[in-house]
Amino acid sequence: MHMVNNKGEAVYFNYVRKNNKDYWVVKGIGSTVVYGRDRERRKSRHFTQEQQAERYLARHGFRAD
Repeated sequence: MHMVNNKGEAVYFNYVRKNNKDYWVVKGIGSTVVYGRDRERRKSRHFTQEQQAERYLARHGFRAD
């Protein structure tokens, strides 16, 4: 799913099943950075629980486009 915040930054939010485990991935588009656990700047971040990913997106102001 494509999501955008008020600053114009965009990310993809996708469900992935790998090695028989479920993950939710937030991937930055273009120059958008995704902040990791220790505020490191990354291109993507994965979560093991959907609720964690949704809270991260809400905290950073992302909404479905």
